[in-house]
Amino acid sequence: MSTFVLKLIAIVSMTIDHIGAAIGTTCVDGKFYLSGLLSENVYNLFRCIGRIAFPIYCYLIVEGYYYTKNLKKYIIRLIAFAIISQIPFSLAFFKSATNFKDLNVYFTLMFGLICIYLYDTAKQRYEECKNNGSTAYLYTIGYPLLIFAIMIVSVIINTDYSAFGIMLIMLFYILRTDITKPLNDKDNAKKFIKLFIAIAVITLIFSNTAELFGLLALIPIAFHNHKKGPSIKYVFYAYYPVHLLVLYGIFIKLHG
Repeated sequence: MSTFVLKLIAIVSMTIDHIGAAIGTTCVDGKFYLSGLLSENVYNLFRCIGRIAFPIYCYLIVEGYYYTKNLKKYIIRLIAFAIISQIPFSLAFFKSATNFKDLNVYFTLMFGLICIYLYDTAKQRYEECKNNGSTAYLYTIGYPLLIFAIMIVSVIINTDYSAFGIMLIMLFYILRTDITKPLNDKDNAKKFIKLFIAIAVITLIFSNTAELFGLLALIPIAFHNHKKGPSIKYVFYAYYPVHLLVLYGIFIKLHG
């Protein structure tokens, strides 16, 4: 399946998740309670289905890194939509336009993109240093510390998924399968199995067991053909803040 189809799967599962989170709960003094608009079983079902979305977005960030013609513009675009999406994010989930203690997922995706760039750069420079016999401490120690610092910052400013999300993006980058070989290729299959295990492990360590449903995202990812499909890039970007505003409006209409 094309990148376009993967994005559609991510959007559908994300929307289901956000219906549960934005309409099914209300936030009072920083604590979440069921709003009564959805039953507890429906709420839990919607949130579990929604776990599929984020791993797909992490994977697509890695794909975007490989295929982008201008990394700087890519990062700026993520920052722009992170800023645009913050008030809709705060309204939908925290029912307050002024909540900036929790930052939306675009910030996490942006940090993850920067981290894979740093990792890729460090790896390339290390090989160059090894070949010409020069010191490579900056790339073996300095860059990894910088990546770790970015993860710490994501935790401090409380971005959605924070360090766990950045680690997920890094895993998809490090264990990316070879696009010239099918999944049933022995080396590619090994990478995919390692990816499955690695995601499961970091989920159990750094997140909660509900996020294990995100492993289902590996099924459509396994069938990705690395082709773009129809190009409506900004529609996908804009969908995030727009659908959050719509869900907030529905919540206000139903809940009062």
